[in-house]
Amino acid sequence: MGYPGISFGYESWALQTYLDALQEHLPLIKDQYRLRAEQALHAAGETDRETIGQHLTEIEEAAERQIPRFFLSSAIVPVWGQFETFVTDIANYVGRREGNAFFLKDVRAGNFREQAEKYFERALQIPLPWTDGERSRLRCLQEIRNIVAHRNGRLEDISSHEAKRIGKLASEVPGVVIEGEILTVGAEYINEAASLVFNVVGKLNQMIADRYDGPTC
Repeated sequence: MGYPGISFGYESWALQTYLDALQEHLPLIKDQYRLRAEQALHAAGETDRETIGQHLTEIEEAAERQIPRFFLSSAIVPVWGQFETFVTDIANYVGRREGNAFFLKDVRAGNFREQAEKYFERALQIPLPWTDGERSRLRCLQEIRNIVAHRNGRLEDISSHEAKRIGKLASEVPGVVIEGEILTVGAEYINEAASLVFNVVGKLNQMIADRYDGPTC
C-alpha cells in the first residue's frame, strides 16, 4: 500500500509556483487586455469622442477589476482541491492500514470538512492535529471556494438570509470582499488559504507517517 503523502511535497511546491506565477504575471495580463481592446476599438473606426471615452472607461474597468477577479478568485479552487484530495487519500490509506471496511466515502456529513472530521475522530478514533482556529479557517475556505466554484462569485439570486450570512463571512476574512453582488477574492486571501492548506495537510501527513512509520516526502 503506497503512502499517499509522498507526493505532498512536490504537489505543494507546484501549487505555490502556480500561485506565484499567476500573481506575478497579472499586471502583464491586464496590459495585454488593454492593448487588444484598444486596438479593436481603433479598428472599429469609431470617431465620436464621447463614445470612445465610454469604451475606454469600460476597458479600464475590465482590466482593473473584472480580469483580476476572474484570475485570482479562480485560484481558490485548486487550493481547496489540494486539501480535499490529500485528506481523502490519507483517510483511505489509514482505513486500509486499520483493516477498516468503513471508508471516508461512507460517512454522512453536511460537507467534506465535517465528513473528514467524523471519519478520523469518530470512526477511526484518531484526533486530527488541527486547532480550533484552523478548523474555523477551513470552514471559511470551503464556503468561499464553493461560492467561486459553483457560482463564479455571483450572489444575485440567493436569499436575503444567505446574502447576509455570506456578507458577514466576507467582512471577517481579510482579502475577501463583496462588490455589488459579486464576491471577490484577492491575492491576500489566496496566500492565506494556501498557507493554511499546506500547514494542516502537512501536519496530518506527518502524524500519519509517524503512526505507520512511513515516509513524508
